[in-house]
Amino acid sequence: MKKIIILILGLSLYTCQEPYANLTTNDEKSQIVKILFQKVGEENIDYLKEIFSDSMQFIDPHGNKLDKIGFIAGVENLYDLFDEISVENMDGDALGSEVETATYNNGIVWTNIWNTFSATGKYTGQSVAFPFHISYQWEGDKIIKEVQFFDTSVIEKEMNAKDAANNTSPKVVANIDMTVNPGYSSENVKEFLEKLNKFIRTNEPNTYDYSYFISEDGKRITLIEKFRTSEDFIFHVDNFENGPNIAPFMKMFTFNSFVIAGNTSEVLRERIKAYPVDYRGNIGGWIY
Repeated sequence: MKKIIILILGLSLYTCQEPYANLTTNDEKSQIVKILFQKVGEENIDYLKEIFSDSMQFIDPHGNKLDKIGFIAGVENLYDLFDEISVENMDGDALGSEVETATYNNGIVWTNIWNTFSATGKYTGQSVAFPFHISYQWEGDKIIKEVQFFDTSVIEKEMNAKDAANNTSPKVVANIDMTVNPGYSSENVKEFLEKLNKFIRTNEPNTYDYSYFISEDGKRITLIEKFRTSEDFIFHVDNFENGPNIAPFMKMFTFNSFVIAGNTSEVLRERIKAYPVDYRGNIGGWIY
């Protein structure tokens, strides 16, 4: 009997507690977000300028923050990359793509949307689709913050294609062919490169591709390095020449050819003029 009374009291206390947030799907703010995506598909930038606060903060999937000017510029860039932008229907049945608004007891209001972005790339010509989740915080009838959660690789691929079409990519690629000097085995090379790779990963976030390849006889090495900008390449060279790896690197390898491809800056060329570099400019394709 005592246990039953305790259980009833517990249930009474539970049922008396108010939810921390009130969730709705057909409210005015949810409807505004639905219209927002309709206007995005129509490339109606004026509606976005109206509904977002002038003091808004935008946070992209990588954690980068922009103000309203930067946000609007990003949307306009999206229009330059894609045609036929659309999202799935949101009907409130919770079976697929949806939008909902949470009003918290402290007065903060967020509208959340999960859906699928579909479009055709203007530069790749490819049809694309990817799932996304975006949260919008409100201040009155204006959106004060947008936070995005999705994989940006589709957009980045289209941006690469745009850069290739316009020959405007700032990325730089180094292709270096080397001989393994006498006295060094494949195991010696592998052991050294493990330390070197760790150093690059730790110190050079914009060296986004750093790959070594060895011949079957263990005597030749191909090194592929990719940098987001010429400045990032210069940073890599500074780290290399002033760090712990240059002495063992030069003892272990001899350069046969050193090709640098891309729109290299004059500052980079001046910085590495001591190396036997063969420069190659962009003429086709793209750099990931």
